[in-house]
Amino acid sequence: MEQAYDVIIIGAGPAGCAAARTLCSAGLSVGLFDKAIFPRDKTCGDALIPDAFHALSKLGLTQRIAGISYAVDGMRLISSDGSDVLVRAHGACIQRLKLDELLLNGAIETGAMFSPGHDFIRVLDENGKYYRIEFNTGLGVVTTRASWVLLATGAHPAPIERAGLLLSAECRSFAVRQYVRNERLAKDFNELVFVFDTTVKGGYGWIFPGPDAVFNIGIGFFGSAHKHNNPRRNYENFIAKLPLLQELMCDGEIVSPLKGAPLRTGLSGTRFAKGGLLGIGECIGATFPLTGEGIGKAMETGILAADAIIAKCQLGRAAVAQAYTRSVDALQPKFEVYRKAEFLFKWPYLTNKLVRHTRNNETTRGKVEGLFNETADPAFLLTLPGWAKILFR
Repeated sequence: MEQAYDVIIIGAGPAGCAAARTLCSAGLSVGLFDKAIFPRDKTCGDALIPDAFHALSKLGLTQRIAGISYAVDGMRLISSDGSDVLVRAHGACIQRLKLDELLLNGAIETGAMFSPGHDFIRVLDENGKYYRIEFNTGLGVVTTRASWVLLATGAHPAPIERAGLLLSAECRSFAVRQYVRNERLAKDFNELVFVFDTTVKGGYGWIFPGPDAVFNIGIGFFGSAHKHNNPRRNYENFIAKLPLLQELMCDGEIVSPLKGAPLRTGLSGTRFAKGGLLGIGECIGATFPLTGEGIGKAMETGILAADAIIAKCQLGRAAVAQAYTRSVDALQPKFEVYRKAEFLFKWPYLTNKLVRHTRNNETTRGKVEGLFNETADPAFLLTLPGWAKILFR
């Protein structure tokens, strides 16, 4: 017998769980499905910045996160010539395994029915009223029904294509990361470190401190730069060159292998909606170009989709799809600015100039702080007058 719900969510990451908690809190029945068995690991930088805390506040989960994450109060930018600048930046770090477990529990406690080990096969429209969704459990095919479907399956194109939302299979970015424990350095380390270095051609590296003295170390590539690089070799060169990383690795303990994953960025490559089927999270590219930050925007798109269903479900599929599409379209201008800014950060000369200017100019430092905290328009990165000041003063 088919299990029926008001909404079926395919994927139990940040986007899916944020949507599930929002929908269940409004009284809708939700089936939450994922192919993985939880807890499960996910390649990620693990940093929570203000947009993530804004979403967590809407979900009523801020205090729980505070109890298991590692707080940071600064962001250090290091350029390839060794210049660096520290700006104020309030955030936190938490391993995705722990974050996803917390968000999943938050969805379940509001009434979401979670089914792990269910690999999405296809979705079928039944007379424009219901959807029938099929999953492979390894023991056979399970079929469910719902009026609304949210796809939150991440970056890989195959499930997006099976759902009929795929426009482009290309993932614009790629990242690798590794966990290293160093109790000595962790004692006084409360910064997110971003490194723009020639060892990561067309990208950047990071060093983020986390709970239990475990550092998240990784590199990410802008656009399709990873296609012209060897991520493992680039990572090894990155480790070998930076003095801070040499110190961290010298008496540190490697606690995970190097893992990599593609990223869908820039709100591109996927339809946001098709009838009563809505895409949310990384499957629609809800990860910022340039920074690679995606946790906050994933949760935000999940909440936006849930809000559209709650507000417009009585008006039918077209009304829900239109409301959701408009809310996501409103995010587009900022994503576009970050996408264009990627070009500038590919050039070491420009990043060297930007870091030095930020260190010496209070106004620019304030704009960079606002960029991190989402209180300033990132468009200043693209203006000719702005770069004239950076380059010639």
